[in-house]
Amino acid sequence: MTNKSTSTQQKENKNNQPSAFNFLSSTIGGVGKIITQKAVEATQQTRQLIEKSTQTGGEIVNYLSKNWLIRKVSGFLNLNWLIGASDSVDLEKAAIAAEKLKQKYPQESPSQIAHRIMVEKATQAGSIGLATSVLPGFAAALLAIDLTATTKLQSDMLYQIAAVYGLDLKDPARKGEVLAIFGLGLGGSRLLKAAGLGLLRNVPFAGAAIAVSSNATMIYSLGYAACRFYEAKLDESVSLTDKETIAKLQQESADYLESAIAQKVIMDKILVHMIQAGHPEKTWAEILPELKAANLSETSLTAIAEDIQSPQPLDSLLNQLNRDFAIPLLAQCKKIAQLDHQITPKEQQVIDAIALKFNLNAV
Repeated sequence: MTNKSTSTQQKENKNNQPSAFNFLSSTIGGVGKIITQKAVEATQQTRQLIEKSTQTGGEIVNYLSKNWLIRKVSGFLNLNWLIGASDSVDLEKAAIAAEKLKQKYPQESPSQIAHRIMVEKATQAGSIGLATSVLPGFAAALLAIDLTATTKLQSDMLYQIAAVYGLDLKDPARKGEVLAIFGLGLGGSRLLKAAGLGLLRNVPFAGAAIAVSSNATMIYSLGYAACRFYEAKLDESVSLTDKETIAKLQQESADYLESAIAQKVIMDKILVHMIQAGHPEKTWAEILPELKAANLSETSLTAIAEDIQSPQPLDSLLNQLNRDFAIPLLAQCKKIAQLDHQITPKEQQVIDAIALKFNLNAV
């Protein structure tokens, strides 16, 4: 392959395949059209053009793999909603935030800096307004967060991660990659259900709520998938047109999501400890029915139900918890304790136990 500048190669590709390139350029702005039959046919027609492009960050995104992933994710996610969330991202602000982190941690790899972004977003999500106007019961009010707001936060995270990997956020290809990453990070319908994210198959509405633990699962799973996706995209020895490559990315993301779901269950059990600490008049058996309104997953509800007669000790649960999930958990516990403007001694004990175990700030 000759050494040509990015702009020169893009110009030559455009001159060689004007109709195909123009079609892709016009459709990428409205990603919903990509999953139509016409876009599928266009992808097939431009296979040769795509396969000739390299995977360096400044060049055209590999449309074939992107379309393939988008067609797959469109089977169980609402694309228009995701597009709306990505449209709301302040690209300049996201780029600046990523650059500041790169300057602050010059010795860290993109994946390490991306991890910092994931933790930050997971913590911020814990402070998003509760959907008390649509969800009944105190448990729902304590454990639910606004779905639309947190999805915007996740989209912002994905754009920041793209910037950390050196990609131009103004390139319209980023929007299609966000959809592809949602497909990789959230797996199939079975995992969506296990993670308590089955509602993503429907059209979300203002005020819809998601359990705080499910949100942490989404953030870390999407962030992990983004790192794997962009590392593959920028690796010249890897082709995203290769279905074996895509299958590997999917399997790695699915494996991570499985582990995140296990962490989610532990996180929910600790949150129930926190609820009971603040409401000693409520038994676990009385709390359980209200948890359903908080959109906890069936996996978590089943595990909590099994523990009703003999709940696992807090220390035992903390020993099973990953630090990544402990950070948003602590933020949510603090918020639960402060809702009534007073922290009971038992609530403080739970907060202190989490902070001490993971060397976090309990204040």
